[in-house]
Amino acid sequence: MKARLLVDDAVGETRRMLLDEQGRPFRLHLERWSERGARPLLNDIRWGRVRARIPGNRGWFVDLGHGPEGVVEPTQAARVIEGAMLAFRVKAEAWADKGPLLSLGDISPKLTPPDRPALHAPAEIDSFLEGVTITDTVSDAEARTWIDAAIDEAAHAIVQLAGGGDIAVDVARAAVVIDVDSGARKSLGDAERFAQELNLAAAEAAARQISMRSVGGLVLIDFIGMKQAEGRRALVARFRDALSLYLGRSSDVLEMSRLGVVEVAVARRGRPLSDALGAGSVERIALETLRAIETAGWQDRGARLVARVSPEVEAWLDHDHIGWQKALGDRIGQRWTIEARAGEPVVGHGGHPDVRSV
Repeated sequence: MKARLLVDDAVGETRRMLLDEQGRPFRLHLERWSERGARPLLNDIRWGRVRARIPGNRGWFVDLGHGPEGVVEPTQAARVIEGAMLAFRVKAEAWADKGPLLSLGDISPKLTPPDRPALHAPAEIDSFLEGVTITDTVSDAEARTWIDAAIDEAAHAIVQLAGGGDIAVDVARAAVVIDVDSGARKSLGDAERFAQELNLAAAEAAARQISMRSVGGLVLIDFIGMKQAEGRRALVARFRDALSLYLGRSSDVLEMSRLGVVEVAVARRGRPLSDALGAGSVERIALETLRAIETAGWQDRGARLVARVSPEVEAWLDHDHIGWQKALGDRIGQRWTIEARAGEPVVGHGGHPDVRSV
């Protein structure tokens, strides 16, 4: 699949996005500076300390030195010894309150394990670019604008379809449920053709949203009912192809049920976008504030800038454990002030940081 790569290398966080050939976003990846080298990433080889057996003999918990403990499934449990420092490959990143899924790493047995959990080797292949050919790369202000818009899109449950109708994406603990609604879409009189055209548009949109939001596990898609078996099979085939194209890998997609529901098993691999965003966290708002200051600095190169934040965000920025002050100063000059205001909502005005030129 041909795609455009957008890179926003902002102070405090690097964000990447892929656009399909129609200019629509279908993958997003966020990496905070505070996480670099610490958070276990897909296909990393990491040293971890085997801590304890999972109740019910369902594998082992592993201390990776950062974040929730990893899990080794029962299929490899026989090769794991409690208390041992072993090398593991990350098969799936942590999500919600679940730790990374691990398998034993394929490394030389002659290597001496470190004293504490640590990164042994980063992934050899960038899974974010799996299955795509990059046609060109966009960065700086243009990339930032595109990525901001895509994140806003992914934050909404309702996604409008071209020609009318929409899909609603509901991410629950047990499953991701996607509902197709005709809305104000007009029928031309042939109910079966109307349902097929709406469902085909919804299938592609659903595949793109699954990929962009990086959701996994059980996915249930409730399409508009179709009577003709041939049309139902064609719809499922279209969805299966679109999902494989956007994810860069195949998924288990069942045929449509009599009730119009398609069940899908999407392997969990990367961190869900909602987890990466860390909605409402102090660090998330602090990083958005730094990005807003940098953007304002691009737009008005001579002005002093003032960012009004909550005391919690001001304290996080003042600590400067990621080295943002020097990095931002190198980019726009030392011309900003951070003002803490008691009672300032941690999410910022209208969900965005309050940064002004003075």
